[in-house]
Amino acid sequence: MAGILVLALIIAGIAVGHARAAMQTARQDAAAAEIRILDPVVAAYGLDNAGFTGMTVSALERDYGARFDSTMRSTLQITTSSNGYCIQIRDGAWYAAQQGPSAPIETSQTAICR
Repeated sequence: MAGILVLALIIAGIAVGHARAAMQTARQDAAAAEIRILDPVVAAYGLDNAGFTGMTVSALERDYGARFDSTMRSTLQITTSSNGYCIQIRDGAWYAAQQGPSAPIETSQTAICR
């Protein structure tokens, strides 16, 4: 009987571990998707302003109709330079960022944009 209980606890522990891993993957994917959604808005800003200097969350909302809920607004970070940008968002423990218009979307458990 004790052996069955131990086996049940081991199986339960494995299941919890898999559930946590799946949750982390979902958060990582969600953060990357939020960056992808911003692509057309960021590209339009770059074209209209001959670059990305001055691009802010407020400017994207005001001038390009971007809509950010309070959670997204509080974790979205935009840094710009004369020739590029780094746009980053956090979802749980995961960060996703894109460092320029042709750069791939990166994900990490530490901040990417500095």
